Amino acid sequence: MDIGTALHKSVTSATAKWTKARKAAERSASAMQRYYRAPARETIREIAFAVMEQAYMKASANNTLPAAARQIMYQARPLILAAIGDNLDANYFTQTLLPDYLEEHPDKAASWDVVFDARGHLYEPHTGVKLPLGTLAVREYLRRCKAGVDVKLDEPREFDSGFPTYGTRNRFHTVLFIEKEGFAPLLERAKIAERFDLAVMSTKGVSTTAARTLIEKLGGARFLVLHDFDKAGFTIAATLKRNTRRYTFAVRPDVVDLGLRLTDVQGEDLESEPVGYKHPFNARNNLRLNGATVEETQFLVSDERRGIGRRIELNAFASDHFIEWLERKLESSGVKKVVPDDDVLTAAYRRAVFTNAINQQIRAAHEDAQKIAEKVKIPKGLRRSIDKLLKKSPAMSWDAALSEVAARSNGRRGGVG
Repeated sequence: MDIGTALHKSVTSATAKWTKARKAAERSASAMQRYYRAPARETIREIAFAVMEQAYMKASANNTLPAAARQIMYQARPLILAAIGDNLDANYFTQTLLPDYLEEHPDKAASWDVVFDARGHLYEPHTGVKLPLGTLAVREYLRRCKAGVDVKLDEPREFDSGFPTYGTRNRFHTVLFIEKEGFAPLLERAKIAERFDLAVMSTKGVSTTAARTLIEKLGGARFLVLHDFDKAGFTIAATLKRNTRRYTFAVRPDVVDLGLRLTDVQGEDLESEPVGYKHPFNARNNLRLNGATVEETQFLVSDERRGIGRRIELNAFASDHFIEWLERKLESSGVKKVVPDDDVLTAAYRRAVFTNAINQQIRAAHEDAQKIAEKVKIPKGLRRSIDKLLKKSPAMSWDAALSEVAARSNGRRGGVG
């Protein structure tokens, strides 16, 4: 090896070691800066746990209404930020801190109605039951599972006294479109759909092609759109009434923006949060295109040079505050109860008389049928007959097979589908 090669190797080796050491030191210094700049998550956890009950009670109107996880986060955030002086990761709160608190404090949280978004579904065979895997739906499903099914023969099945409808005709003229699915339990508890005779429709984010198809084809309906006060919210409202690359409206739907606006934010004293923009100039143009005012655009993109601004979610409302605000919005939009025309009322009255009469007959016949069922002799080999039918028709349920055996044994045709 000549002296030049040896010198180059020596210098390269020494430089590599120095570079490695320097980068390690930089990483260490960076880590220390992060450590001192942001509080440890154990500290955030302690503070969050300390204010969790207060935040939940505020969000749920003292445990009288369901509260979404993000609603609780919005009530807890200013209390936490006052202590840590830094931003709070919303997902860390809703997916880690809140579930941990619920698990570790069953004595305090046993009666809380905390709503987490459904993430998937359970489908039962034969029954048609579709269970969204969200907090309240699962809770109710398990309650019914535990309670069991009453199989006594003391309750006749009567005709439904309601007038049969499907879609808008004779049932509703308004659809409340909300960009978040997590509000469904709260709207149900407050009976918004029933009290205002409106349908409730929700999506996660921008509406799908299927949603736009429904909006266009659901004739005669007016769509009131609830959305966050942010760039995405204005986009959601605008695309419900504007042609897109994937969907062109043949008939423009009647869409009214009922979402959060700057006047709502100021009048309702809602908590805002910081937001960053990769392309702030484009964000401002997009907001103006989709209906935001100059003042709203300035609020949402407050510093175009640095690409920062503020936003407010519907989740910033406590549950009772949200319902009060929504009711005012619906009333000011002229939403009214539905009563159909005279021809429909005449047909509905005749049907109501018919239903009452036939239900009386059903109740009378029920007594005779109950006596027959109580005295019937259970056939020998019932299980064997059911097994034989299931082997022949694997898609059949056991109770459908049993119904068929019973119908044959008693000389009648019938069964459960």
